Amino acid sequence: MKNRSKADTVEALRRTIGAQKGAVVAEFTGLTVAEITSLRKKLREVGAEFKVVKNTMIRLAAKDTDFGKLDAFFTGPTALAVTHGDPVALAKALKEFVAGSKKIRLKAGLLEGRVLEVKDVESLADVPPRDVLLSRLAGGMMSPVSRLVRALTGPQLKLVYALDSIHEIKSGQKTA
Repeated sequence: MKNRSKADTVEALRRTIGAQKGAVVAEFTGLTVAEITSLRKKLREVGAEFKVVKNTMIRLAAKDTDFGKLDAFFTGPTALAVTHGDPVALAKALKEFVAGSKKIRLKAGLLEGRVLEVKDVESLADVPPRDVLLSRLAGGMMSPVSRLVRALTGPQLKLVYALDSIHEIKSGQKTA
């Protein structure tokens, strides 16, 4: 029965890491249940999950996958944070939590099959949200168009202003 339970655990971990879009491996010591619950709640809000895993189980689940590249980081008390959504949101949430608690330490990350060092995970957390990036892109694409419109309408506006000035001068002479 124990072997079947372990096999189920490994299979569940394999499904989790197979469906992830980004992951972070962390080491935790001394976190209270309340702190872990708070972290899990924060991560759920950004579409991520936090699991405390046994190193042997995660090694078995990661075998023959991109996740196997993180094998060297599966030492000590290991926790795994994975997202099925935005990896930037995961990195931001973890960075905020780590800043407030010295009981958890980031070890490494995985994004699109590439192993990330801790500094890479932290710099990923500094990337603006997707909506902001899209609006910047749209603004950058609209900028040349709006400059072209202003350049094309400039001469017509100058002509209108000149004609209006002439009209005011002539109408002012007639009333005087």
